[in-house]
Amino acid sequence: MADLAVYLAAAVLLVFAGHRLWTTRGDGADPAQRHVAGFAWCLGTALLFNARATLDAVSRLLPRHYADLLVTHELKTAALTFLVLVAHALTASERDPDAARRRRRRQLLIAGAVQAGSAVLFLLAAVTTDAGRDVLRADRGWALAAYNAVFACYGCFCLLVLVRALARHARRTTSQPLRAGLRMMMLAAASGALWTLWAFNDVASDLSRGEQGLGEDLVSAVLGAVTALLATGGATTSLWGGRLTAPLRWLRARRTYRALEPLWAELHSVLPEIALDGPAAVWRRGPRHAEFALYRRVIEIRDAHLALRPHQEPGLPEEVVRALARAAGPEDAFDRHAVVEAAVIAAALEHKRADRPHEAVPARGGAGGAPVPLPRTVEAEAAWLLEVTAAFTRSATVAGVRARARARAAHPVPSSE
Repeated sequence: MADLAVYLAAAVLLVFAGHRLWTTRGDGADPAQRHVAGFAWCLGTALLFNARATLDAVSRLLPRHYADLLVTHELKTAALTFLVLVAHALTASERDPDAARRRRRRQLLIAGAVQAGSAVLFLLAAVTTDAGRDVLRADRGWALAAYNAVFACYGCFCLLVLVRALARHARRTTSQPLRAGLRMMMLAAASGALWTLWAFNDVASDLSRGEQGLGEDLVSAVLGAVTALLATGGATTSLWGGRLTAPLRWLRARRTYRALEPLWAELHSVLPEIALDGPAAVWRRGPRHAEFALYRRVIEIRDAHLALRPHQEPGLPEEVVRALARAAGPEDAFDRHAVVEAAVIAAALEHKRADRPHEAVPARGGAGGAPVPLPRTVEAEAAWLLEVTAAFTRSATVAGVRARARARAAHPVPSSE
């Protein structure tokens, strides 16, 4: 069972490393991607050496304890160093290029010192293999314990540097798939930290008995597999993220489409010409068209808003703002700018029904006459119209404005000549 988990993690990492190296070939490739490929290759190879079946095969060429400890730990240390280089590449644009190069050289020197010191501690421990009991014995258990502790501490340091860089990068990015990938990479780093800290289980065994088990135990193998899957998944989010999140986007678009129905239906009853297609036609095409249907609905609502401009009441936004200032309780649940827009639409609808045009007014205004910034995306505009729909259907202030507009439309005040 442990070997199966180890081979699965190794296969995922090595295939991923090959894919990254193939896609990042050339002079203009992102160095961070090459460092990720180096990490995957080193860690995947280390896991192959850690599997008991592999140890049995290479023991004819190399002493078992050298393959199980020295080779695998050196490869894992190199993999952790690549993670720090990834972190430096992510933050290189924020720093002076010369300072970034100095930091990279310093990190490589630290990595070289850690690997050389680990090799010295391993040789000093005088490790031998007890094949009958499937364990490694050390004449100097403290040296083997220090060897494992150095690896665990260096690994946690590298992962901490990576998590800080990923968190900073995730806060700045606006792309949902990229943010999801970065968060998955942060989870991979957390899982990797647990995997690295599991080495202290061997430290305790080295100090108490002067021995530790051969190969990866089940806990370590499972943590390695989880780390490999999270890391490769996060690094390839751009390939699979859109396909997996598409059904969620369709459902969200359909839900938003339905939620805008009350506002759209009211506008459509007065301005039927805004409909670009039959209301049910888009759903006969399947859920994939939900996002297009939502986009169309937003356009139709905005077309109706423009068509109602000649019927909007001058000064109504300021009147609604004053009414909101006096109101309390349930009205606090609504966005005040949305209440203003909903009230303007409600009054204009009543005047349109009575065919009472007014002098043209600005297309969109906020509280106190201040304009509300127009959203830049369909998603943002749909979210805004959801706020307007909620105020349009449930706000007492909007209901009052509608009632007064209906009364004025039914009993117009004659103008004095």
